[in-house]
Amino acid sequence: MAIEIVEKIADCLGSKAEMARICDVRPPSLHGWVRIPDCHVLKLEAAVRAKGGDIDRYSMRPDIFGESPESTESKSVA
Repeated sequence: MAIEIVEKIADCLGSKAEMARICDVRPPSLHGWVRIPDCHVLKLEAAVRAKGGDIDRYSMRPDIFGESPESTESKSVA
């Protein structure tokens, strides 16, 4: 999954080099990511939104942020 989300973010931002620049890492570092490091999620979310993308923190790291509050799936509160 991480490789898929990295590709989606890189496509939105224009390149993996741009993604690495935003995260202040060298581009080869992206290849070692099993998931987006939590310290980069909010920076990447802001950059993606600035480019008009719709990839958010919930899709990058659902293990930390949970499901998107805009989820249309109904849940029982009982």
